[in-house]
Parts: sequence; C-alpha cells; structure tokens
Amino acid sequence: MPLTTTVIGSFPKPKYLQTPDWFRTQNYIKDYNSYAAQDIAEREALVEKATSEAITLQCSIGVDIVTDGEMRRENYVHYFCRHLDGIDFENLTTKSSRGGAWVADLPTITSDIRLKGHGWMASEWKAAQAMTERPVKATLPGPMTIINSIADDFYHDDEKLGSLLAGLLNQEILALAAAGCKYIQVDAPVLVRFPDAALHHGIEHLSKCFSGVPDDVTRCIHICCGYPLYLDQQDYIKADPDAYLKIASKLDSSGFDHISIEDAHRHNDLELFHKFKQSKVVLGVLKIASSQIETVQQVKQRLEEVLTVLPADRLIVAPDCGLGFLSEKQALEKLSVMGSRFYPL
Repeated sequence: MPLTTTVIGSFPKPKYLQTPDWFRTQNYIKDYNSYAAQDIAEREALVEKATSEAITLQCSIGVDIVTDGEMRRENYVHYFCRHLDGIDFENLTTKSSRGGAWVADLPTITSDIRLKGHGWMASEWKAAQAMTERPVKATLPGPMTIINSIADDFYHDDEKLGSLLAGLLNQEILALAAAGCKYIQVDAPVLVRFPDAALHHGIEHLSKCFSGVPDDVTRCIHICCGYPLYLDQQDYIKADPDAYLKIASKLDSSGFDHISIEDAHRHNDLELFHKFKQSKVVLGVLKIASSQIETVQQVKQRLEEVLTVLPADRLIVAPDCGLGFLSEKQALEKLSVMGSRFYPL
C-alpha cells in the first residue's frame, strides 16, 4: 500500500478571488474589514468556485485527505477570531509575535470572548465535502497560537485565556464531528516557539479542544516552525531546532492521532521519530517557503530515512505547511511530486 498523503490547509488564491490575506498584503486585517462588507452572495459564489478548484486539483494529483484551501480566510487564525465577540478588529494593537519573528498591528481582546454563533465551521465544511468523495479535513487555530496572534487588553492571563479558547474551539469541533467530519486539525505552531509553556499548559489545552470527540474522528494537530515574510526569504526566524524534541513525548501521549511536523525546510534528527510511539506522524516533505521544486528522488530518500525509525502505517506524507505563498503553478508542481505515490520498502 502507498503512504497516505494529505495537505495542511491554505492554497494560493486565484486572482479573481479578492480575499485579502497575509500572503498578499501586510494590511490584510484592515483590507479584510472592507472586503467583508461587500456583497455576500457575489463573494460566496467566487469563494465556492475557488474552493471547488482547489479540491479538484488535490484530487487530480491523488491527495488522499484534502482541505478546502482556506479560500474564505485572510489567515488561519484571524478568520476564526472574527467569529468571536470581544475581539476588536478596528482598533489594532502593535505587537511582536512568534518570538520576535513577526511584528504586526493585531486585533485586540477588549471584553469577555464568546462565540457569535455555533456550527459555522460545520456549515463551511459540509459545503466543501459536498464537492468530493474524498475526506475533507477541517482546520482551526489552537489556543496558544490564537493568543500569540492577537493582543490581550482584558484577561492578562495566558493560561486562563487558553483554557477559555480551548472550550470555544471544542464547541466548533464537536459540531464538525456531529456533521460527519472525520479529520479535524488544530494548528498550533506557537508550541515550538514556547516549548516550556507548551509543556506547562499548551498541550493540555490542545487536548481539551478535542474533548468528547468520537473515536471515529481523527484528531490532528499541526506544528510547523514558522513562515517567512515573503517567498524565498533566506534569513527568517524559525523555532529552535530542539523544540520538537522537547515536546514530542508529551504530544505523543496526549491522545492525538496525527501529529504534523515540518521536515523539508530543515530535516529533523532521526532521534525525534523514536519519541512518537503511538501517534501517526504527518511528515512535511515539501518546502512551502521556497519556489524550488523538490524531486521525487529527494522526497523518496528522506521518507526512506524516516522509515528506518517509524513503521509505514504510522507515516503520512504532506507539505511542511500551507501553500499560500506559492503561485498556483508552483503549488501544482510541488504537489505533483508528492502525488507520485511513495511505497515503503
């Protein structure tokens, strides 16, 4: 049997889709405020077209577990935050995030946060799932990553806020499960920026996100090491290379079915894979911050190295992270390499 393949989340948005996002403009938050006020029906029609095209592309290449390409989102964090009361998207606060890798004007928590509605993610997922017979994975941001991507002018207690966010995320995740979604992914890259906080409370909050989820739903978490500011940037700040090693054992024992990690941009020490004794590892084999196209032989060689440690039934193939910085042509060429189907020896 070939190794299972999946993607992480975002796809390059087609030119006709005017969704402002952080891959296109530094002013994506303010620009999205104006975009969201435009005609809903016209915007939805274009989003559905772009979503269908992204899903069709993934299926044509042979990706086993697909996503909707996140065509509605300005980024994977703030789109979810727009569905919460208590967060101000008009009066922004300048903040340094990701351990200093990113400085931006961010939305601000100004009062108690709560869901504006319930089940909106399930509705979006059902629309995407209706476009294909292959399973569509739903993606949400994790508590620590949300906290690091907004400014808090109300709680001033990350642990308390993280637990509250985990409860809100859990409501949407349970609605997704009830709607029939079998693959639910929580994106938590900030865990490797702050591994001590991850061990103290961050991983516990991730587990809380999936509380009560039925056993037939695959609990996925994605933890990459950071995006550049632009494609082919060479000097951007990434998480410490030892961060995965610090948190791997606790992640593995916390009930997650799939643990998605970055490996193409910077190969991990094979010792890391010894720490995953229960979970399946979703291994990044494509660089999402580089326009250079990997070869089938390069990917195959790395998979064979990892398979000396992990059994084939616990290894899944994916890009390092979302593909939003790439052009449509580059994304297609990279995924075509991954879609060559890799068989364990």
